[in-house]
Amino acid sequence: EFLEKVYQNIENFNHSLDTDEFIQDEVLRGAFAYRGKLISDVLKFHINDKIHFITAYIKAYHEWLLYFIEKLEQKYKSLSKV
Repeated sequence: EFLEKVYQNIENFNHSLDTDEFIQDEVLRGAFAYRGKLISDVLKFHINDKIHFITAYIKAYHEWLLYFIEKLEQKYKSLSKV
């Protein structure tokens, strides 16, 4: 149940990111493509066990968040120069 809540929170966060105009721009487009690739890699394994699937999904999402944070920091630095 805990893992399911984490998974649902990730989905809610994704929805927020996907509908945010500041986040959805040309600068971060590659970051979202990378998120899709990582999640696609998890789906390719066809994991039938729900716990193992959610765990793999969370690990992939964690990897993406680290990348996304780095890209957000780069965007912030470029905006602060203006």
